[in-house]
Amino acid sequence: MYIPNIRNLYLGLKYQLPIKRFFKNFIITRHGMGLFSEYSHVRKDGKLKVEYGSHVSATKAAERMGKKHNKYFSVYKCIYCDGFHIGKNRDNK
Repeated sequence: MYIPNIRNLYLGLKYQLPIKRFFKNFIITRHGMGLFSEYSHVRKDGKLKVEYGSHVSATKAAERMGKKHNKYFSVYKCIYCDGFHIGKNRDNK
């Protein structure tokens, strides 16, 4: 089990701002709740997800993946490590 780092928890929630996006992600669609899942840091097969050192590099990689797979990939600040990860929600919008 992974324990969130307080600093990264703060930064993870901060990246959900502005408040309109925060409200949508946590109240309406509830996709933001995935931020607290250990699977936001570890893949379902138990391997660690790729860690990107900056939001910019993760965004570029997400755009490349989106073009390759014709799906939308989002970037999020991991609350368990100092990096950023790429993911997609189940609705993939």
